[in-house]
Amino acid sequence: MRPASFFRSALALLALAGCSLSEQLAGEPCAVAEDCWRTQECAQTAEEAALELPGMCLPKGTGCVRGQQLGCACDPMDFDADCGIAAAKIEVEYPNMICDPDRRICVLEQDEEGQP
Repeated sequence: MRPASFFRSALALLALAGCSLSEQLAGEPCAVAEDCWRTQECAQTAEEAALELPGMCLPKGTGCVRGQQLGCACDPMDFDADCGIAAAKIEVEYPNMICDPDRRICVLEQDEEGQP
């Protein structure tokens, strides 16, 4: 095998390994960017950080999962983005959320006494 062919093959294998790891870490809880793959960010809203909830490993530039993370944009008329489903995986204890129709962000669901 010529050196150039070997080099191209090695690069292709590294790229495939990187894609695999990126896919495995997608949606995983994180505290800092270093918890995620190099092509991802730790998407954690200010509201999540204040409640000490983890962020999630998402592709860089995502910011947060619309309608699924506390403090992220939502749409009360869109079932997929109305805050009814938390983006965090099951092993993370995530509070119930609703979409605030005035601010259009996911907020903590209140009980009858007004407590989260």
